[in-house]
Amino acid sequence: MGKGIDEVYSPETLRKLQMVEWEILKKFDAMCQKYDLQYFALYGTTLGQIRHGGIIPWDDDIDIGIMRKDYDRLKELVPKEFGEGYTFIDGSTEPSYPFATGRIMKNGTEFRMLSMKNAKFTPGIFLDIFPIDWLPDDPKAMERVKRKCWVLEKMNVLRNQPFPNLPYRGLKRYVVRAACAVAAIVMKLFPRKTLQKWMRQAPQATKGQETGFLGWPFGIDQSQSIYPKDMVFPLQRLPFEDSYINMPRDPHGITRMVYGDDYMTPPPEGKRSYIVPYKLSFGDEEAHV
Repeated sequence: MGKGIDEVYSPETLRKLQMVEWEILKKFDAMCQKYDLQYFALYGTTLGQIRHGGIIPWDDDIDIGIMRKDYDRLKELVPKEFGEGYTFIDGSTEPSYPFATGRIMKNGTEFRMLSMKNAKFTPGIFLDIFPIDWLPDDPKAMERVKRKCWVLEKMNVLRNQPFPNLPYRGLKRYVVRAACAVAAIVMKLFPRKTLQKWMRQAPQATKGQETGFLGWPFGIDQSQSIYPKDMVFPLQRLPFEDSYINMPRDPHGITRMVYGDDYMTPPPEGKRSYIVPYKLSFGDEEAHV
């Protein structure tokens, strides 16, 4: 498979990957409907619904958010509702998992980035799940939460991935990789479980109390992941591929925050961002780009 941001998928491989991810989301949606769990599409999945009526044709993952109180039930519910063919993973189930998200992975498949070449677990084809917290209304308190989350996320990633996937090219790519390698050595001073605990606690400053803002205060640009409450709730059901999914109340407003005013104009080829995995397997054979 390809190993960087300059590689592309074959159309057949990409669509096959998308359909596996879509099947996971349909199972997830059925579980959330059954147990009244509050989830909604995020990022490119929201954009895909409003611009394409489904997955963005060149996208290779599906992103959804779920409120923290419901996210915390996934360890119990996913094994019960999905069965042995799927696994839920996050930092509380696998301390070497490097992200501030969770995943439902299809067992027997593999979706391994080069940065996770030596991961202690097998990263399968997945649904990306972002735990959504109520965030402080007070601007200073909000900034404290954002700073803490930003630092702890980077510490966790570097503790588990000396060479994380970063969307840089040329000399900048090598400079950043060298800096990450040095930082990763320092991070070995911190136990994985401790870092994961700190990262889970960092966005929960309001302890679940409803406020005027909610979101996932991590990532490169945190402003793209924090929303006014009335942009998200009440949720709505909208068409997606051959079914329906939960969408925020104002998907256009949220998508404009994330992608800018020209969000309805597809980017030209060469500007469509994704990173082809180091290894991709559907369980029967290794896929080819």
